[in-house]
Amino acid sequence: MHYVPESAREFLPAEPSGRDDDLDSSAAFHYQSTPIYLLTALVALLFAADFLLGLVAIPSYDGWRTPLGYRLALWAALLGGSRIVYQTLEKLFAGRIGADLALTIATVAAILLREYETAALVVLIALCGESLEGYTVDRAQRAIRRIFSLCPKLARVVRDGREFEVPVDEIAVGEEIALRPGERVPIDGLVTQGVSSVDQSALTGESLPVDKVPGSRVFAGTLNQFGSLTLRAERIGRDTTFSQVVQLVAEAAAKKTPLERTADRLARLFLPVVLLVALLTLVGWRWASGEWAAGFTPALAVLVVACPCPLILATPTAVMAAMAWLARNGIVVKGSEALERLATVDTFAFDKTGTLTGGNFRLVEAVCFADVTENDLIRIAAIAERHSEHPLAQVLLSAAQERGAILGDVERMTAVPGGGVIVELRRTLLPAELLLAGAEGAAATCLVSVGNLRMTSERGVAIDDDVRARFELMETNGLTVLFVAAETTLLGVIGVRDTVREDSRATLDALRALGIERFALLTGDRASVAAAVAEEVGGIDPVEAELLPVDKARWIEDQVRAGRRVAMVGDG
Repeated sequence: MHYVPESAREFLPAEPSGRDDDLDSSAAFHYQSTPIYLLTALVALLFAADFLLGLVAIPSYDGWRTPLGYRLALWAALLGGSRIVYQTLEKLFAGRIGADLALTIATVAAILLREYETAALVVLIALCGESLEGYTVDRAQRAIRRIFSLCPKLARVVRDGREFEVPVDEIAVGEEIALRPGERVPIDGLVTQGVSSVDQSALTGESLPVDKVPGSRVFAGTLNQFGSLTLRAERIGRDTTFSQVVQLVAEAAAKKTPLERTADRLARLFLPVVLLVALLTLVGWRWASGEWAAGFTPALAVLVVACPCPLILATPTAVMAAMAWLARNGIVVKGSEALERLATVDTFAFDKTGTLTGGNFRLVEAVCFADVTENDLIRIAAIAERHSEHPLAQVLLSAAQERGAILGDVERMTAVPGGGVIVELRRTLLPAELLLAGAEGAAATCLVSVGNLRMTSERGVAIDDDVRARFELMETNGLTVLFVAAETTLLGVIGVRDTVREDSRATLDALRALGIERFALLTGDRASVAAAVAEEVGGIDPVEAELLPVDKARWIEDQVRAGRRVAMVGDG
């Protein structure tokens, strides 16, 4: 009588392509669950009416209690019980015995013995369990389907020098796509024009936007942030990396689990025992009273008392309570089978960003290469980034405020997509040493830049061997490095890092105490960043970096084939 399917394939489109219309065309699981909600409500209403009319005991109400000559409780038992009997027969023909059979026997026996209230109550409890399961599945389904809303349905194709908005399915390989700031990438392709930063966290888990220049590859479903790009389509529709991720989720959901519900496992064991006890009860009463009829009610009592209704109701109730608690903590579970499977896990694979790390950056290191102090370097960088929307801008502003810096304003700011920012700054905001070093009659303002190595080099700032050595060391330690320069003079470099969650180490310690033997880190971020996080958390081996979701799935499949039981934690 299980409403929740053995696999979660109903969660997904039949032929997932990563498009929104796939979701719109398939019936939402919520509407599929409506019939069981209505049936449960109807059975409950009939049972309650029969019970209340029986309490009143007014003769004029007897007709209401027995429409068409049959008790309301009997109608309730027949309406709800027909579903249970059908599913029981379906399972028996498939060679499976579960809790449904025990429910069916108890319900049919109660009806035959005219114990209609008992039959209706057994059916109602079972339906309540199904309804709770349906509600739980609906919550999980909505969370899972959110990942399929990332890929746009329309794209702007450049044809004969003009832009046309067309459905993604109508794009041909090799065509040019115009992409504006704030739009999601509709295809997998190659950047042919423009410079920007693309947020790939939904696909790779990288903690910072990735710079894109001509020749860089972009993936469907990722978010273009700052600059306009022209892309050449290479993979479309089901061939994109995003759609492959969708297909992986669909295939994983379609795999039937070997686990059974607790009620089913126990039913297979205790059902023969219950039937034997009921038979012995019947025979015992026959022997004691000399009549078979005297043993019918006691035998029915054995069947009803031993009926797995508490398990059928308690299991989904416990699952729903557990899933609600997990959801409040950002964890989505498909159902009871997934929770049961956790008991057998011996390997935990973690995503990095948002899982082991909190997605909040902090300033780790500031190295000066000109005649400035560390505080001056951070203050200048914070002034330059004051009006920037980049995630690292807030880090610099917070660091400057913590040092009590007074931030001036800029005359003009230019954001360089995929590079950083260039601002026009009054020279009086610079340290006195730099101000005195300026030539006599120099302009009242100068250009200050904060950005990556590529942008800084393109501005003509000298990067000597010592600077490159420091840069490589900081990258090796997992830092994201910002270069701060005034005109063509390098003032210094600043290293920031995603912060490891305070409870990450404690979580791993708790899992070890539960018997987990092995921990792995799977991330789309750089190898140096991944290694730094693993070292800070401690006890993680192996560390796999620069992985796409497909690569993470393959790693897990390889571990399973090697005999390990793996749990993946995170959105990777």
